[in-house]
Amino acid sequence: MTKKITMSQMNHQANKIADNYTRLQQELFYLLIDATKDTRSLLMDREHPLAWRFAMLQKMGGLTEEVVRMVAKTVNMSEQQIKSLIEDNGLQIAQQMNGQLANILQQKDKPISSTQRQIIKSYAHQAFLDIDNNVNQTLLTTNYGENAAMRTFQDIVNRTTLDIQTGRKTPQRALTDNIMQWQDKGMKTSLIDKGGHQWSLEGYTRTVLTSTSSRVFNDVRIQSMKDFDTVLATMTSHPAAREACSHIQGKVVCLVPTSDSRYMRAYPSIYDYGYGEPAGTMGINCQHYPYIKGVSHNFQEQYNPREARQKMDVQQKQRYYERSIRHQKEKLKMANKLGDEKAQRKLKTSIRGYQSKLRDIVKDNDFLNRQYGRERIVNK
Repeated sequence: MTKKITMSQMNHQANKIADNYTRLQQELFYLLIDATKDTRSLLMDREHPLAWRFAMLQKMGGLTEEVVRMVAKTVNMSEQQIKSLIEDNGLQIAQQMNGQLANILQQKDKPISSTQRQIIKSYAHQAFLDIDNNVNQTLLTTNYGENAAMRTFQDIVNRTTLDIQTGRKTPQRALTDNIMQWQDKGMKTSLIDKGGHQWSLEGYTRTVLTSTSSRVFNDVRIQSMKDFDTVLATMTSHPAAREACSHIQGKVVCLVPTSDSRYMRAYPSIYDYGYGEPAGTMGINCQHYPYIKGVSHNFQEQYNPREARQKMDVQQKQRYYERSIRHQKEKLKMANKLGDEKAQRKLKTSIRGYQSKLRDIVKDNDFLNRQYGRERIVNK
């Protein structure tokens, strides 16, 4: 018997693929650091910083070739993994849900519908297209002015040179600080959102993959229910919930819009709570189970919407501390690579500070748990 696929498993798989790009970003920064090692004597000559700049920019041809090689390896591996995440899992989820509904409704099992196949195919195509256009191609181009890694490299070199020329910093401090500043920002994709924010390649890839995996899981299951002409579902509940979910979580909901002839007035429609929209219901934590009137029971715990939203704010603070710990650990590895002892000491202190805050927030809120996996960084 095929093992049942869960939302948690899909999210874990999505994060594993995103880890490829986190690892890639780390390796690209290490590549840039290694490129500075044989020019350190020029760097330390404060009287002639332009000589160091010239020597560094001369390396761009070879660096670009190495970047393209590294990125191509990640792209080839990730393309197959994305296909498995969305297409293979999506088809299995459809089969699972159809079998479950056939059993509950005592009907004949249905094959995967053309609509379900189209949903799966569309999500798989769009996810890879988004990542390929906004991440892969920005790193595969051999044009120095367009390649994200080379733009980062040029900016580090130019800013370091300026800091030395103006006497603001010592050469080593200037180089370290400029590399660390780019580590903070992350290498950029070509995507700038409506708010003017330019996404980093790691952040964008992780967001696309985790959001797509949850949408596939939910949309395929919802389509199964529609194919079996049953449009009610029990929505899972959580102590901490977003605005759109807080009002209807733990309740029986209708899976079609109010304009649909199958809509049941006694139940809230998920479409009235932003289903299909970024801030709407059915996010990565939302799940639903078929509800058959007169047969099913709702055992979901009921939470006060206002309290659930307040707890979500607390949980978001926990996530911030976890991200900060990971980020400081990544910077510590960078400081180790640079041999900067001052930065190493500072970062170790910062990590301990965030860990202390994380322990306190978990201790003070019994609905939270320490999740050490969220504090670990991706290694080779």
